[in-house]
Amino acid sequence: MLATDVFPCEDGHAQERSLLPQVLPTVEKRDLWIADRNFCTTGFLFGIASRDGAFLIRQHAQTLVYELLGTRRKLGRCPTGVLYEQKMRLTDAEGKSLEVRRITIQLKKPTRDGASEIHLLTNLPARIANAHAIATFTSAAGRWKKPFTSWIRLSTARSRRWAILERRC
Repeated sequence: MLATDVFPCEDGHAQERSLLPQVLPTVEKRDLWIADRNFCTTGFLFGIASRDGAFLIRQHAQTLVYELLGTRRKLGRCPTGVLYEQKMRLTDAEGKSLEVRRITIQLKKPTRDGASEIHLLTNLPARIANAHAIATFTSAAGRWKKPFTSWIRLSTARSRRWAILERRC
């Protein structure tokens, strides 16, 4: 949990998303960015992918233009509920598309906000992290936001952190 980059802003009321253009240049090849739904924007997801990084970000329903592809497949149970996976195509303002995996957890117990499902978006290949590994990883990580962090970057250019996702399944 060592902070490696800090993005100060003079405006104490600024929305975190307004700083994402400053964050994107720090994305390195094989980084894995884990973030809450507040950071689930088309620009951020496409920006990470364009830099050969990976993301695991909870979907924010109101910030994306997308199309669900194929049928949602039930994959069994995970620590927090029933697990599903489906392909999703994101589209940016320029009409470019990005295909991602949408992992859905139908929760045993609703969230504080009353949601009965959460959706996690990732461009990690299934051979690196299957849906069970992702669900286990996110439940083991506890709350999405840790003190003083709004997103987490696991750099695999310098280490083998992606392997963590495989071993937790």
